[in-house]
Amino acid sequence: MAEMQLNEIRVDPLTNRQEDPLSNRPERGSKMAMSEIQGTSSQTNEHCLCLSGIMRGFEEAKTNQQSGPMIPKVPDNLRDDENKKYYKPSVVSIGPYHYKDRQNKLHEAEKLKVQMAREFVLYSKKDIEILYSEVAKVAENAKRFYEGSSIRCFDDEQFTRMMFLDGCFILQFIRCVSTTDNIKNMSDQQIFLVKQDLLLLENQLPFPVLKSLMSLTPNGKDHGMKIINDFLSLQILQQSNHQRRPVVLPWLVKGYLLLLLIYTTVAYPFHVLQGSEDSLFFSPLFGILVAGVIFVCQMVASLMRSLLCGNKWQAAKYHWPPHQEPVHILELLHSMFIRSPKEKHKLSLRSCCIHYLSECLGNLFPKSKPGKRGHNLYYSAKDLQKVGIYFKPSKTNTLMDVEFVSSIFYATLKLPSITIEKATRSMLLNLVAYETAAFLDDLWVTSYICFIDSLINDAEDVKVLRSNGILINYLGPDQKVADLFNQIGDSREPNTNVYNDVKGEINLSCDSIWKKWIAECLQTYFSSPWAFIAFVAAAAGLVLTATQTYYTVYPYKSSDSPMSVGT
Repeated sequence: MAEMQLNEIRVDPLTNRQEDPLSNRPERGSKMAMSEIQGTSSQTNEHCLCLSGIMRGFEEAKTNQQSGPMIPKVPDNLRDDENKKYYKPSVVSIGPYHYKDRQNKLHEAEKLKVQMAREFVLYSKKDIEILYSEVAKVAENAKRFYEGSSIRCFDDEQFTRMMFLDGCFILQFIRCVSTTDNIKNMSDQQIFLVKQDLLLLENQLPFPVLKSLMSLTPNGKDHGMKIINDFLSLQILQQSNHQRRPVVLPWLVKGYLLLLLIYTTVAYPFHVLQGSEDSLFFSPLFGILVAGVIFVCQMVASLMRSLLCGNKWQAAKYHWPPHQEPVHILELLHSMFIRSPKEKHKLSLRSCCIHYLSECLGNLFPKSKPGKRGHNLYYSAKDLQKVGIYFKPSKTNTLMDVEFVSSIFYATLKLPSITIEKATRSMLLNLVAYETAAFLDDLWVTSYICFIDSLINDAEDVKVLRSNGILINYLGPDQKVADLFNQIGDSREPNTNVYNDVKGEINLSCDSIWKKWIAECLQTYFSSPWAFIAFVAAAAGLVLTATQTYYTVYPYKSSDSPMSVGT
């Protein structure tokens, strides 16, 4: 009976209340039943506490992620032995994270800060007390940007003094670099290293501090933002409004020779055999003149279109959304990298027709076995060229402006151009650290590095991208650029949704037999002028031989022949 009574006892896990349907029965075995009930109740409580602890841990992690410092430190998992030096300042310390180094290896820069701050005060034409008091108004808020353990050793006066000195130095340095003003007592090497140090994640200054100082300059805050934008776009990203180099001339030369080939191998031999060789209209000179006129007209039209239709690099002039402001300069640079490109125009009738013809031709030819799909890319840059996929710089330098365009005979992968120099590795690593520490979802910079890494295996792949304007190499040999992307990309995990559609289209295009044949033909017969001339000569000889054979079997009978007169 006792066992039956205990089996009928139920404990509600939500209310933790016991329900005993036998509570009105005699108290036989009640002590044993109560001990069993208490044991069951404690197990239920432990179960509920365990589950609530799991959810509480999730909520706490979510809260910590949202309420973390706006200028975080580099995550420990990114500080490997090879890259940790790229997260530490080389010349100048900004903010509290590397303040201790100011007394040692960065001591010389502190003297320079005082000089730059004096120049900034003179430039602003305001009393230094007014500038300092403006920074003091935002100093308390600026403390919230850093980890609490890093600012405990500063009292309010020390922290405000640090913000003021660092803010004046940054704005004066950027103004001098972006304009024609020379920076006294600084060599080119020091200027280069300061630029690099200003983009370290742990070397950032809260933007409200810079904003408070810019508001007191003669031209106001908006002009200060323009100078910072110009500094990042021209000095860091090295972008300008220079025009692209027209690359239409080689194709126009080939088009001219192709027109001449068609005329001399088809039209001219036919009419010579028809007896019209004395006519100027069918002479070789006429064919050369017509093809030359067409060639010149196409060349002039292409050059004028390149010069007048705005085919230029678009500098990364980024306007921060109204009523918002970046947290620090590195975030502003990150926003320049990932700003949305202009809305793409709808496909024209010509593009739709080309796409339809491409699909029809693809269905006429056998297809290779379907390759691997997904978010991985299995072909390097030189391998993609072998299957008819060529590279072209995007019209903007935003990492979101990646496009794959497929046509009938070939495909084009448009990628944003990026300048590679000595400071590029440090910049990319700190942008990746920012994306990781800020818990961003898209990870555009990380995904772009991994995408370029998948295209580069060795120096030959870098040469392909460099010759097409994707990579602008100021670093040195192409192998150094390959090593840079391979070393950074190997240990990174991209967002698989970023560039996923482009990678799928690339893998699909690589399976096209038709485009592979076209690519092999172009590489065989059009790779050099001599190969093309040999192809033209062989084709002309083949057509002339076929024409001669035809008229040997079926000779032409003119109207003046005796046979025709007799009839």
